[in-house]
Amino acid sequence: MEKFSQIVRDELVQSSLAVGKHCIKAELAAIIHILGSLHLAGQQRLSLSISTGTAGVARRTVQLLKASYELESEVQVEQNEKLGKQHRYKLIIPDQEGLARMIVDLGMMTRDHALEGGINPDLVKENCCRTAFLRGTFLAGGSITDPHKKNYHLEMVTQSEDFANGLVYLMNLLGLKAKISCRKEHYLVYLKEIEALIRFLSLIGAHVAVLKFQEIRVVNGLREEVNRRLNWETANLEKTLSAAMEQVQEIEKLQSESAGLTILPPKLRETALLRLEYPEASLKELAEYHQPSLSKSAVNHRLRLIRQYGKKFTNEAGI
Repeated sequence: MEKFSQIVRDELVQSSLAVGKHCIKAELAAIIHILGSLHLAGQQRLSLSISTGTAGVARRTVQLLKASYELESEVQVEQNEKLGKQHRYKLIIPDQEGLARMIVDLGMMTRDHALEGGINPDLVKENCCRTAFLRGTFLAGGSITDPHKKNYHLEMVTQSEDFANGLVYLMNLLGLKAKISCRKEHYLVYLKEIEALIRFLSLIGAHVAVLKFQEIRVVNGLREEVNRRLNWETANLEKTLSAAMEQVQEIEKLQSESAGLTILPPKLRETALLRLEYPEASLKELAEYHQPSLSKSAVNHRLRLIRQYGKKFTNEAGI
Protein backbone atom coordinates (compact mmCIF):
# COMPACT_ATOMS: atom_id res chain seq x y z
CA MET A 1 0.00 0.00 0.00
CA GLU A 2 2.92 2.29 0.71
CA LYS A 3 3.91 3.34 -2.81
CA PHE A 4 0.64 4.97 -3.84
CA SER A 5 0.05 6.16 -0.27
CA GLN A 6 3.33 8.06 -0.50
CA ILE A 7 2.27 9.62 -3.82
CA VAL A 8 -0.88 10.94 -2.13
CA ARG A 9 1.03 12.06 0.95
CA ASP A 10 3.69 13.87 -1.12
CA GLU A 11 1.01 15.78 -2.99
CA LEU A 12 -0.76 16.80 0.20
CA VAL A 13 2.34 18.04 2.05
CA GLN A 14 3.28 20.18 -0.96
CA SER A 15 -0.17 21.76 -1.26
CA SER A 16 -0.87 25.24 0.04
CA LEU A 17 -2.23 25.65 3.54
CA ALA A 18 -5.92 26.38 3.92
CA VAL A 19 -6.86 30.06 3.85
CA GLY A 20 -8.94 30.02 7.04
CA LYS A 21 -7.17 29.59 10.39
CA HIS A 22 -10.01 27.34 11.58
CA CYS A 23 -9.22 24.86 8.77
CA ILE A 24 -5.50 25.02 9.59
CA LYS A 25 -6.29 24.16 13.22
CA ALA A 26 -8.51 21.26 12.12
CA GLU A 27 -5.70 19.73 10.03
CA LEU A 28 -3.17 20.27 12.80
CA ALA A 29 -5.52 18.73 15.37
CA ALA A 30 -5.85 15.52 13.34
CA ILE A 31 -2.08 15.17 13.00
CA ILE A 32 -1.46 15.75 16.70
CA HIS A 33 -4.25 13.35 17.74
CA ILE A 34 -2.59 10.50 15.81
CA LEU A 35 1.12 11.33 16.02
CA GLY A 36 1.30 13.46 19.15
CA SER A 37 2.17 12.55 22.73
CA LEU A 38 1.56 14.72 25.77
CA HIS A 39 4.18 14.77 28.51
CA LEU A 40 3.29 15.92 32.03
CA ALA A 41 6.15 16.81 34.37
CA GLY A 42 6.33 18.18 37.87
CA GLN A 43 4.61 21.44 38.86
CA GLN A 44 2.07 20.84 36.03
CA ARG A 45 4.69 21.41 33.36
CA LEU A 46 3.46 20.28 29.98
CA SER A 47 5.19 19.45 26.70
CA LEU A 48 4.13 17.92 23.39
CA SER A 49 6.03 15.73 20.93
CA ILE A 50 4.97 14.73 17.43
CA SER A 51 6.79 11.79 15.82
CA THR A 52 6.62 10.75 12.15
CA GLY A 53 8.67 8.74 9.69
CA THR A 54 7.89 11.17 6.85
CA ALA A 55 9.94 14.35 6.49
CA GLY A 56 7.15 16.04 4.51
CA VAL A 57 4.64 15.48 7.30
CA ALA A 58 7.10 16.93 9.83
CA ARG A 59 7.58 20.05 7.66
CA ARG A 60 3.84 20.37 7.13
CA THR A 61 3.22 20.18 10.88
CA VAL A 62 5.75 22.95 11.53
CA GLN A 63 4.01 25.11 8.89
CA LEU A 64 0.60 24.48 10.46
CA LEU A 65 1.94 25.36 13.91
CA LYS A 66 3.49 28.62 12.72
CA ALA A 67 0.31 29.57 10.85
CA SER A 68 -1.98 29.00 13.84
CA TYR A 69 0.04 29.34 17.07
CA GLU A 70 3.22 31.28 17.82
CA LEU A 71 5.00 28.55 19.74
CA GLU A 72 8.66 27.59 19.89
CA SER A 73 9.48 24.11 18.62
CA GLU A 74 12.45 21.93 17.78
CA VAL A 75 12.82 19.12 15.20
CA GLN A 76 15.02 16.15 16.05
CA VAL A 77 16.05 13.50 13.51
CA GLU A 78 16.56 9.97 14.77
CA GLN A 79 17.48 6.64 13.17
CA ASN A 80 15.31 3.63 13.92
CA GLU A 81 17.65 0.63 14.11
CA LYS A 82 14.74 -1.84 14.05
CA LEU A 83 13.49 -0.44 10.74
CA GLY A 84 16.75 -0.52 8.83
CA LYS A 85 17.98 2.81 10.21
CA GLN A 86 15.04 4.67 8.71
CA HIS A 87 14.79 8.27 9.83
CA ARG A 88 12.15 9.41 12.28
CA TYR A 89 11.38 13.06 12.78
CA LYS A 90 10.34 14.26 16.21
CA LEU A 91 8.86 17.72 16.64
CA ILE A 92 9.15 18.83 20.27
CA ILE A 93 7.09 21.73 21.64
CA PRO A 94 8.38 22.45 25.17
CA ASP A 95 6.39 23.89 28.05
CA GLN A 96 5.58 27.54 27.30
CA GLU A 97 2.78 30.03 27.44
CA GLY A 98 0.06 29.19 24.96
CA LEU A 99 0.79 25.43 24.72
CA ALA A 100 -1.98 24.40 27.12
CA ARG A 101 -4.46 26.65 25.28
CA MET A 102 -3.50 25.07 21.94
CA ILE A 103 -3.96 21.56 23.31
CA VAL A 104 -7.39 22.47 24.67
CA ASP A 105 -8.32 24.18 21.40
CA LEU A 106 -7.34 21.11 19.40
CA GLY A 107 -9.41 18.80 21.58
CA MET A 108 -6.60 16.80 23.18
CA MET A 109 -7.28 18.01 26.70
CA THR A 110 -10.10 19.62 28.64
CA ARG A 111 -9.60 22.84 30.57
CA ASP A 112 -9.17 20.91 33.83
CA HIS A 113 -6.24 19.04 32.18
CA ALA A 114 -8.11 15.75 31.69
CA LEU A 115 -6.87 13.88 28.61
CA GLU A 116 -9.39 13.70 25.77
CA GLY A 117 -9.48 11.14 22.92
CA GLY A 118 -12.38 12.36 20.81
CA ILE A 119 -12.71 15.08 18.19
CA ASN A 120 -13.54 18.59 19.33
CA PRO A 121 -16.83 19.37 17.51
CA ASP A 122 -15.97 23.08 17.44
CA LEU A 123 -13.10 22.26 15.05
CA VAL A 124 -15.28 20.56 12.43
CA LYS A 125 -18.47 22.59 12.21
CA GLU A 126 -18.04 23.43 8.51
CA ASN A 127 -17.38 21.08 5.59
CA CYS A 128 -14.11 22.88 4.77
CA CYS A 129 -12.86 22.16 8.30
CA ARG A 130 -14.05 18.56 8.07
CA THR A 131 -12.07 17.97 4.87
CA ALA A 132 -9.03 19.67 6.43
CA PHE A 133 -9.34 17.31 9.40
CA LEU A 134 -9.50 14.32 7.07
CA ARG A 135 -6.41 15.59 5.25
CA GLY A 136 -4.50 15.73 8.52
CA THR A 137 -5.75 12.27 9.49
CA PHE A 138 -4.56 10.75 6.21
CA LEU A 139 -1.19 12.50 6.47
CA ALA A 140 -0.67 11.13 9.96
CA GLY A 141 -2.09 7.62 9.72
CA GLY A 142 -3.55 6.93 6.28
CA SER A 143 -2.76 4.44 3.55
CA ILE A 144 -4.37 3.37 0.29
CA THR A 145 -3.87 0.34 -1.93
CA ASP A 146 -2.12 0.62 -5.26
CA PRO A 147 -4.90 1.19 -7.86
CA HIS A 148 -3.30 -1.51 -10.06
CA LYS A 149 -4.78 -4.00 -7.60
CA LYS A 150 -8.44 -4.99 -7.67
CA ASN A 151 -9.10 -4.92 -3.91
CA TYR A 152 -9.40 -1.16 -3.42
CA HIS A 153 -8.88 -0.17 0.22
CA LEU A 154 -8.18 3.05 2.11
CA GLU A 155 -7.64 3.10 5.84
CA MET A 156 -6.60 5.41 8.66
CA VAL A 157 -5.18 4.05 11.90
CA THR A 158 -5.59 5.39 15.41
CA GLN A 159 -5.15 4.05 18.96
CA SER A 160 -8.24 5.88 20.23
CA GLU A 161 -11.66 4.29 19.89
CA ASP A 162 -13.34 7.65 20.53
CA PHE A 163 -11.30 9.25 17.77
CA ALA A 164 -12.16 6.39 15.36
CA ASN A 165 -15.88 6.72 16.09
CA GLY A 166 -15.72 10.47 15.66
CA LEU A 167 -13.88 10.06 12.38
CA VAL A 168 -16.53 7.68 11.03
CA TYR A 169 -19.28 10.13 12.02
CA LEU A 170 -17.37 12.96 10.33
CA MET A 171 -16.85 10.99 7.13
CA ASN A 172 -20.50 9.96 7.01
CA LEU A 173 -21.49 13.63 7.22
CA LEU A 174 -19.49 14.10 4.01
CA GLY A 175 -21.23 11.21 2.27
CA LEU A 176 -18.46 8.66 2.83
CA LYS A 177 -19.68 5.32 4.17
CA ALA A 178 -16.75 4.57 6.46
CA LYS A 179 -16.46 1.52 8.71
CA ILE A 180 -14.32 0.52 11.69
CA SER A 181 -12.33 -2.62 12.39
CA CYS A 182 -9.94 -3.44 15.21
CA ARG A 183 -6.44 -4.82 14.71
CA LYS A 184 -4.55 -5.63 17.90
CA GLU A 185 -4.51 -2.36 19.87
CA HIS A 186 -5.37 -0.15 16.89
CA TYR A 187 -8.62 0.99 15.32
CA LEU A 188 -8.88 1.15 11.54
CA VAL A 189 -11.34 3.46 9.84
CA TYR A 190 -11.63 2.29 6.25
CA LEU A 191 -13.31 2.66 2.87
CA LYS A 192 -13.62 -0.04 0.21
CA GLU A 193 -16.08 1.42 -2.30
CA ILE A 194 -14.13 2.75 -5.29
CA GLU A 195 -16.28 5.87 -5.65
CA ALA A 196 -15.89 6.63 -1.94
CA LEU A 197 -12.09 6.35 -2.26
CA ILE A 198 -12.03 8.77 -5.17
CA ARG A 199 -14.37 11.19 -3.39
CA PHE A 200 -12.18 11.06 -0.27
CA LEU A 201 -9.03 11.86 -2.26
CA SER A 202 -10.83 14.74 -4.01
CA LEU A 203 -12.09 16.16 -0.72
CA ILE A 204 -8.66 16.22 0.93
CA GLY A 205 -7.11 17.91 -2.13
CA ALA A 206 -5.18 15.02 -3.71
CA HIS A 207 -6.34 15.92 -7.22
CA VAL A 208 -3.26 14.66 -9.07
CA ALA A 209 -3.57 11.34 -7.26
CA VAL A 210 -7.25 11.17 -8.29
CA LEU A 211 -6.29 11.63 -11.95
CA LYS A 212 -3.61 8.95 -11.66
CA PHE A 213 -6.06 6.65 -9.90
CA GLN A 214 -8.66 7.16 -12.64
CA GLU A 215 -6.06 6.68 -15.37
CA ILE A 216 -4.94 3.37 -13.89
CA ARG A 217 -8.57 2.27 -13.48
CA VAL A 218 -9.27 2.98 -17.17
CA VAL A 219 -6.12 1.13 -18.28
CA ASN A 220 -7.00 -1.80 -16.01
CA GLY A 221 -10.53 -1.84 -17.40
CA LEU A 222 -9.27 -1.87 -20.98
CA ARG A 223 -6.76 -4.60 -20.16
CA GLU A 224 -9.47 -6.73 -18.55
CA GLU A 225 -11.74 -6.20 -21.57
CA VAL A 226 -8.94 -7.21 -23.94
CA ASN A 227 -8.22 -10.31 -21.83
CA ARG A 228 -11.89 -11.26 -21.79
CA ARG A 229 -12.11 -10.87 -25.55
CA LEU A 230 -8.90 -12.86 -26.09
CA ASN A 231 -10.16 -15.62 -23.80
CA TRP A 232 -13.46 -15.70 -25.66
CA GLU A 233 -11.74 -15.78 -29.05
CA THR A 234 -9.31 -18.46 -27.85
CA ALA A 235 -12.17 -20.60 -26.58
CA ASN A 236 -14.01 -20.19 -29.90
CA LEU A 237 -10.86 -21.03 -31.85
CA GLU A 238 -10.28 -24.16 -29.78
CA LYS A 239 -13.90 -25.15 -30.32
CA THR A 240 -13.60 -24.53 -34.07
CA LEU A 241 -10.36 -26.53 -34.35
CA SER A 242 -11.79 -29.39 -32.30
CA ALA A 243 -14.86 -29.59 -34.56
CA ALA A 244 -12.67 -29.37 -37.69
CA MET A 245 -10.42 -32.21 -36.49
CA GLU A 246 -13.47 -34.42 -35.89
CA GLN A 247 -14.71 -33.67 -39.40
CA VAL A 248 -11.30 -34.51 -40.90
CA GLN A 249 -11.19 -37.81 -38.98
CA GLU A 250 -14.66 -38.77 -40.20
CA ILE A 251 -13.81 -37.91 -43.81
CA GLU A 252 -10.48 -39.77 -43.64
CA LYS A 253 -12.23 -42.82 -42.22
CA LEU A 254 -14.75 -42.71 -45.04
CA GLN A 255 -11.95 -42.18 -47.58
CA SER A 256 -10.06 -45.23 -46.32
CA GLU A 257 -12.90 -47.60 -47.27
CA SER A 258 -12.90 -49.38 -50.63
CA ALA A 259 -15.48 -47.08 -52.19
CA GLY A 260 -13.80 -44.02 -50.73
CA LEU A 261 -15.41 -40.64 -51.20
CA THR A 262 -17.07 -41.77 -54.43
CA ILE A 263 -20.14 -42.73 -52.41
CA LEU A 264 -20.70 -39.03 -51.75
CA PRO A 265 -22.67 -36.84 -54.17
CA PRO A 266 -20.41 -34.41 -56.12
CA LYS A 267 -21.25 -31.38 -53.97
CA LEU A 268 -20.57 -33.20 -50.72
CA ARG A 269 -17.39 -34.72 -52.18
CA GLU A 270 -16.19 -31.19 -53.07
CA THR A 271 -16.72 -30.04 -49.46
CA ALA A 272 -15.06 -33.17 -48.05
CA LEU A 273 -11.94 -32.69 -50.22
CA LEU A 274 -11.72 -29.01 -49.27
CA ARG A 275 -11.94 -29.92 -45.58
CA LEU A 276 -9.06 -32.37 -46.01
CA GLU A 277 -7.05 -29.71 -47.87
CA TYR A 278 -7.75 -27.01 -45.25
CA PRO A 279 -8.11 -28.90 -41.93
CA GLU A 280 -7.76 -25.82 -39.72
CA ALA A 281 -10.04 -23.50 -41.73
CA SER A 282 -13.11 -22.04 -40.05
CA LEU A 283 -16.55 -22.59 -41.56
CA LYS A 284 -16.43 -19.09 -42.99
CA GLU A 285 -13.04 -19.68 -44.61
CA LEU A 286 -14.10 -23.10 -45.87
CA ALA A 287 -17.22 -21.56 -47.42
CA GLU A 288 -15.06 -19.05 -49.34
CA TYR A 289 -12.85 -21.81 -50.77
CA HIS A 290 -15.82 -23.26 -52.66
CA GLN A 291 -16.35 -22.31 -56.29
CA PRO A 292 -18.67 -20.50 -56.26
CA SER A 293 -18.44 -19.58 -52.58
CA LEU A 294 -21.10 -20.75 -50.17
CA SER A 295 -22.60 -19.50 -46.94
CA LYS A 296 -21.43 -20.82 -43.56
CA SER A 297 -24.78 -22.50 -42.97
CA ALA A 298 -24.58 -24.26 -46.36
CA VAL A 299 -21.11 -25.65 -45.59
CA ASN A 300 -22.22 -26.69 -42.11
CA HIS A 301 -25.22 -28.48 -43.64
CA ARG A 302 -22.97 -30.33 -46.10
CA LEU A 303 -20.63 -31.45 -43.31
CA ARG A 304 -23.57 -32.81 -41.32
CA LEU A 305 -24.70 -34.78 -44.41
CA ILE A 306 -21.16 -36.14 -44.88
CA ARG A 307 -21.21 -37.31 -41.26
CA GLN A 308 -24.53 -39.04 -41.86
CA TYR A 309 -23.09 -40.83 -44.90
CA GLY A 310 -20.17 -41.97 -42.79
CA LYS A 311 -22.45 -43.33 -40.05
CA LYS A 312 -24.67 -45.04 -42.62
CA PHE A 313 -21.68 -46.68 -44.32
CA THR A 314 -20.32 -47.84 -40.96
CA ASN A 315 -23.65 -49.39 -39.97
CA GLU A 316 -24.09 -51.14 -43.30
CA ALA A 317 -20.55 -52.49 -43.16
CA GLY A 318 -21.15 -53.69 -39.60
CA ILE A 319 -18.17 -51.76 -38.34
